Amino acid sequence: MPSKSTVETRDRIIDQSLTWTSHIDEQPVQDTVPTRLSTSDAFEICVSIKYDLFYINSFPYPERATIRQEQVDFCILQFKDIILQLVHQNRSPFIHHDSYIDRPPAAYQDLLGISAMYYQKTPQNQTITFSMLDSRISSLIRSSKSSMWSTKDYLLGVQAMIIYQIIRLFDGDIRQRANAEAQFGILETWTSKLNSTNNVYYNESDTESPYQRWIFIESARRTVTMSVMVQAIYSILKDGFCTSVPQMTMLPVTVNGALWAASEDAWWETTFGLGGELVTYQDFLLQWNGGQALYAGTYESILLGACKHNVRPPPLMLL
Repeated sequence: MPSKSTVETRDRIIDQSLTWTSHIDEQPVQDTVPTRLSTSDAFEICVSIKYDLFYINSFPYPERATIRQEQVDFCILQFKDIILQLVHQNRSPFIHHDSYIDRPPAAYQDLLGISAMYYQKTPQNQTITFSMLDSRISSLIRSSKSSMWSTKDYLLGVQAMIIYQIIRLFDGDIRQRANAEAQFGILETWTSKLNSTNNVYYNESDTESPYQRWIFIESARRTVTMSVMVQAIYSILKDGFCTSVPQMTMLPVTVNGALWAASEDAWWETTFGLGGELVTYQDFLLQWNGGQALYAGTYESILLGACKHNVRPPPLMLL
């Protein structure tokens, strides 16, 4: 628990009181066309731009940063709802609905099974639920050590570990939280590997369609972001501050977030096969605070809810 002085400092530096509630109203994958980008605005995934999230230059941001408790609670609520989305709709803010439709990998099947079991957890089956969770995490870690993981393997590994960490950090017992804390290093290593290899994958995936390549690269971007975000929010919850703000400001965000929930036909009609425009997390917040009409689903709402400089609450209805 943070000290009283830490909490007082935290509250003093936050001058904007934001109390947010959330009501999840999930919708099916949309066939309607999201806001159209002009041909000049729509551009390729920008694989030539290197977002090295693990080499931080000198930014004018504090080494330690915090947000209000209401914002922490809001983000944790969204994290938990991610698991519900996955179980009910086979998608999440960082797992695309078309990613694992055909021949789902064993690790993804394990993830679905654990997530479903978690949402059926009772005092009577809690022990077996966490035992299954421990077993699947151990299996995932063994797989990473015993075989040469591809970039796709790292993507799924990080996605699964994020959700396993959410379960253990925010709704587990003391032992589960301790285990999760001890394995943050594994998540960081896998996230770094994913971030450093996704461009290589993109350049070597000429046999896939532009839509399939976009799904992968956008999934990788969102997955890296959520990995950093989960660790940051937990750090604030436990210690009263996080140290990843400089890292987070340069995270790439797709401006037209509605593309994530769009059908393949709608994606093509909107982007002409060129993907979507990217901005940094910092610029995304500047546009939002400036009143720009940006799409804000669960993913974007977490980004907005986690920033102390945000002056507009995220929407109540999340997609």
